[in-house]
Amino acid sequence: MLRITSEWSKLRTVLVHEPGIEMFYGILDPDAFLYMRRFNVERAINQHKRMVNKLKEMGIEVLKIKELINEKAKSDKEFRKLLEKIALNYIKYEGDGKAEENLSRVKKDLEKLDSDTLFNIILLNPTVLSHEALGTNEAVTRILNEEPLANLYFTRDQAIITDKGVVVGRMSKRIRMRETEIIKLVFQALSEKPLKEISEPAFLEGGDYMPFKDFAIFGTGDRTSISGIMQAIDFTNFNEIVIAYNPEIEETEDYMLTMHLDMYLNSPKEGVVISNSTILSKTLAHIYERKENGISLKERTNLLEFFKKKGYRILEISLAEQLSYATNFLTIENGRILSPKVVNNMINIMEYLERKGYNNLLNEVKEDYNRHITNKDFFPNRKDIKDEGIDYDEIDVSELTGGFGGIHCMTMPIKRE
Repeated sequence: MLRITSEWSKLRTVLVHEPGIEMFYGILDPDAFLYMRRFNVERAINQHKRMVNKLKEMGIEVLKIKELINEKAKSDKEFRKLLEKIALNYIKYEGDGKAEENLSRVKKDLEKLDSDTLFNIILLNPTVLSHEALGTNEAVTRILNEEPLANLYFTRDQAIITDKGVVVGRMSKRIRMRETEIIKLVFQALSEKPLKEISEPAFLEGGDYMPFKDFAIFGTGDRTSISGIMQAIDFTNFNEIVIAYNPEIEETEDYMLTMHLDMYLNSPKEGVVISNSTILSKTLAHIYERKENGISLKERTNLLEFFKKKGYRILEISLAEQLSYATNFLTIENGRILSPKVVNNMINIMEYLERKGYNNLLNEVKEDYNRHITNKDFFPNRKDIKDEGIDYDEIDVSELTGGFGGIHCMTMPIKRE
């Protein structure tokens, strides 16, 4: 059974989704697909490949969602039938008198389709409009892909792996809801039975969960609801659970800037967290303790005070670094991380703030940026990081962050020591 107790336990196996044609749709309408901006898809895909290769160089087994599902479908007839059944739910035909006939033909032809095609049906959710539906006598067909899963490469969010096992989440945005169908197939391909699937109307996303060995933190906000957290808590063994209310950045009321816990917090090493103290002080934290009859509220505080009481060392980052995905690194083992090249993200962040009209915040970020340029101390290239004994590798993911996430968002550790 898959179990993970801390962010810094030695990473053995990680799950990713290599982006493909579905990313193209996100570029067409970034806001609707929850993207930050338009970006170069070819470069983004190449950056993802380099990230995967880097992880492999670091001795980590990398499993790709599509490959995993396709290989299982080829070797397991029952799994193949399940893949066919799910794919059939996500292809529709519309047209005068032809829809049922076309759908019936697809059912008969399903076994002829390769597993990659079946996966793409779930990924793209196509509706085929016949020429009758289009009001023409010509043999013309229009295919609409409804809500393609352009965010699937943010593989952190569809589930969490607690110290007891797998909990499948429930996405808060309609454009991402179908992603959990794919992650359930992944765990079936791994012969891993989830302990729980979050049920409606609750929401839970993986970027809002972090285990810290002796306690776990759940973030709550736009993407994860209190009711989703309460459903998940029963499937953890931690004696202490923290519910952190995702803070808003002043002036903006822009939940996307702190949409998940990993957008403003991470741990590179036992006893150490990376964050911005101002943000932590504004993050309301409810501390629960586990008792024989369930959990009960022990204390109301903020994350800054909570970590101080725990004796954690807080390595400070500027607001500009935080907004540029400085906390969105992946911890490889205790004291070693794979970090985004933060400096490469800052120009894009400043352009976003300017476009949104967040003038005060933009000025603050510009001041931070200029100071970092002068001091040559962009995270993680800093004295305090080296003094703490934290080893790091950097990789450029500046195109991929156009989808509103970094390396932590793009990876789901499934095996740690």
